[in-house]
Amino acid sequence: FYGKVLSLKFTNVVIMMGSSRLSSGRYLPLIALIRIIFLSSSCSHGFVVRCPTSFGIRISTSLCGDSSDATDTTSTTSFASISVELEDARTAALEALERATSVREAEDVRVKYLGKKGIVASAMGYMRSLPPADKPKLGSVVNVVKDTLESAVVSRKSALEIEEVNVQLEKERIDVTMPGLPNLTPGKRHPLSMTIEKACEVFVSLGYDTVTALEDSPEIETDYYCFEALNCPKDHPARDMQDTFYLTEDMETLLRTQTSAVQIRQMETRKPPFRIVSPGRVYRKDDIDATHSLIFHQVEILAIEKRGELTLGHLKGTVEYFLQQMFGPDIDVRFRGSYFPFTEPSMEVDVFFRGKWLEVLGCGMVDPNVLEMAGIDPMEYSGFAAGFGAERFAMVIHGVTDIREFYNSDNRFISQFPHFHDDGMISHLVGGNREERKKAMNALGIETTESDMPFTSLTEVADGSTSTALTRDQSDPKPGKEKKKKKKKSTSSDAVVADIDISKLDIRVGKIIKVWDHPDSDKLFCEEIDLGEEDGPRQILSGLRAHYSAADLEDRKVLVLANLKVRKLAGLESKGMVLCAASEGGEKVVFLDVPKGAEVGERVTFKGYEGEPVSYFDI
Repeated sequence: FYGKVLSLKFTNVVIMMGSSRLSSGRYLPLIALIRIIFLSSSCSHGFVVRCPTSFGIRISTSLCGDSSDATDTTSTTSFASISVELEDARTAALEALERATSVREAEDVRVKYLGKKGIVASAMGYMRSLPPADKPKLGSVVNVVKDTLESAVVSRKSALEIEEVNVQLEKERIDVTMPGLPNLTPGKRHPLSMTIEKACEVFVSLGYDTVTALEDSPEIETDYYCFEALNCPKDHPARDMQDTFYLTEDMETLLRTQTSAVQIRQMETRKPPFRIVSPGRVYRKDDIDATHSLIFHQVEILAIEKRGELTLGHLKGTVEYFLQQMFGPDIDVRFRGSYFPFTEPSMEVDVFFRGKWLEVLGCGMVDPNVLEMAGIDPMEYSGFAAGFGAERFAMVIHGVTDIREFYNSDNRFISQFPHFHDDGMISHLVGGNREERKKAMNALGIETTESDMPFTSLTEVADGSTSTALTRDQSDPKPGKEKKKKKKKSTSSDAVVADIDISKLDIRVGKIIKVWDHPDSDKLFCEEIDLGEEDGPRQILSGLRAHYSAADLEDRKVLVLANLKVRKLAGLESKGMVLCAASEGGEKVVFLDVPKGAEVGERVTFKGYEGEPVSYFDI
């Protein structure tokens, strides 16, 4: 090659390099060699090395230093050529974006022009080949083109995404005017809703007003309306932290534990005489199991009239009539003496339903102290109140054994219960198809009817025209027979004595070994009590802190009810109950006497009640 070059006679030599990587230094030795050859030859002008670029632009570099004739004209137009090519690329990219019909196609355009190996990036690769004065110009042009294309890509992709979503929505569009699917199972009312509505309807028919407005029946209540105004003593267990959801540290704001608070608010705002029925949700700290829940529903009634116009007989007649509407016209009802802080006298009410006596509600005459707290003169007015748990009623009526079933939202469970109005009283009480219900009701000794009993007035109820016997011979109910003439009613105390079997209670002699204050309650003691068990002493919590000191309790023998379910009191487990007696009003609390000579762990029984104790499930 060297010999041939020396023998040539020419003025200019142009060498075309087949690579665009001249600036990388890869070909510099070869170019230097060629230059030496030509400088020593008869070439009087020089030569130019030209490299093709990806744009087709030729960047010319003179390798001979002193020949003006050898300078290629493209060396002065390279920046202009690149600018033209960049503008052409920008135009082509914008046109390609307009033609794109999907987000994927728009992304392909972006990669072609703006990707790492794209046209714009390639243009920046020739920055080193330009004169220093042209480099900023090229950078400015590249940035403008790049910003324009990036903005256009984002805008186009956004528009295409919207179009694709609209197309998909159109494919999935449902014409709601089309006929619905056939054979859809109709919805069913929840048994709790039916129970509450039925109860309210019974009392509304007797002239009661329903109270459900939030301002009249708030679920977030104060200690005054929930306890103080209802004559609850300061040391009443219901006011402890382990039984009530308090919302403030001063224990003045809480989630109401009973709808009785509504009665106080109504007595403060209404002018007697009046009658109200108030359904609502209540809250109590309790372990969730088959019969207990943190949230449940209550329905309460309150009637206030001139003193002497409402008596205990009116209350009993009203309750009996209500229970007949809920359980059937031939239901037997009995009243037992009880105690509630806000009524005096107080009674618990049982019904003989499906072969056994079941407790269903509590009632009583409004305590004069409660009337005074509400601003009503007890010498001028008197009244009565009653209340029940909707879950309890529904469980008894429908034979539900687990209260948690009401809250599982299982449509299979809900669909089992017919509506009061859709299928009549028989459907509600028994279930199944109409003929099966009639047979079942007849077997229970309840006369079947196709409609509910017509409502009567409160006067008719109070007169006792709808009352039933207070007791029933449990040994031979003889369903289906007509009732015989009522015998003399037994007193409430007789009924209580007949039903109590204290042999079920496992009462043990225990010795208090250690006593300390509950860390989270100012009313509770924590006690370690020895019952002579192999497992060692039990931890038992008691509300004796207001009446005794720790020193008073240590080494004392006490009677302990030992077969109670373990429960948590203010966060700590209590495995039993220390038996005490309290004076009326709770001012004085004393321990039950331990039989003389009784040893620790020995069981205490009573004459005539020597049976074996039962499990805590049956207590």
